Amino acid sequence: MRHLDADYVEELIARIRGIPDDAVPRWGVLRKQTLIEHLVWTVRHSMGRSTKIPFLGNWFTRRVVAPLILRGILPIPRNLQLPRRLRARGLTLREPGDLETLHALLDEYLNLVQADELRPARHPVFGDIGLDGWERLHLRHFAHHLRQFDA
Repeated sequence: MRHLDADYVEELIARIRGIPDDAVPRWGVLRKQTLIEHLVWTVRHSMGRSTKIPFLGNWFTRRVVAPLILRGILPIPRNLQLPRRLRARGLTLREPGDLETLHALLDEYLNLVQADELRPARHPVFGDIGLDGWERLHLRHFAHHLRQFDA
């Protein structure tokens, strides 16, 4: 299994940079800029620094779905959205930022992990997955969106 390390971050940033600004994804409504904003939100959330999304999971998502997705047995579903009631309150899974913001955030994430100073946030659906769970999820999530854009 690959690891979320500095080499992976450089490769990820290069692959996202290679997505044309006007690229149409294979599925969904994201565009390059909203993809970057979504990834910024995801990394910030994992670090406990994002808009607070209430816990939306349950026993099944924590004990059955999470292990299957984190182990790569189930793919990350396409076109997931927040429940309508949360979208109506203006909550999104995006935060402002550009590719440089994402790069700096990932570098900070890695530095905090290396220094054993990162206390990861609870995943909004899977619950407490710890650093190892977030590493696996970030890798799977990034790969999911790179496939979305054929990057």
